[in-house]
Amino acid sequence: MGLDVIIVAVHGGEAFTIGWEAGVAPLFWRPKIKLVSRIYNLKTKKTIKTFKTSQSVTWREFFAKVFSFRRLFGWGALYDNQDMERLLYQGCLELVDKMHKGL
Repeated sequence: MGLDVIIVAVHGGEAFTIGWEAGVAPLFWRPKIKLVSRIYNLKTKKTIKTFKTSQSVTWREFFAKVFSFRRLFGWGALYDNQDMERLLYQGCLELVDKMHKGL
C-alpha cells in the first residue's frame, strides 16, 4: 500500500476594510489549509480510499491576532510561517485520525 498526501489549498489570513461613499465594510478571512490523502495499491496504482480535511484558525484566535499590538502597529505579518506550520501539523494529525478510523 502507498500513501499520497497533497496540500490542496493554503489561505493566509487577513483583515482590512473597504470604503466607499456610503460607508466602510470590514473584511476578514482566517488562515486555512486543506489536505487530501489517498491510500492506493502500489502494484496496480488503484486508489483504495481517499480522505479530506480542512484546518483553520478559530475566530477567537484570529481576532486576538488582528487586535494585538503587533498588528495595530504593523510589525510583521498577521500570520507567519510558524503559525502556518502549526495549522499544517494540526491538519495532518486530523487526516491521520480520519485514515485510522476509516480503514
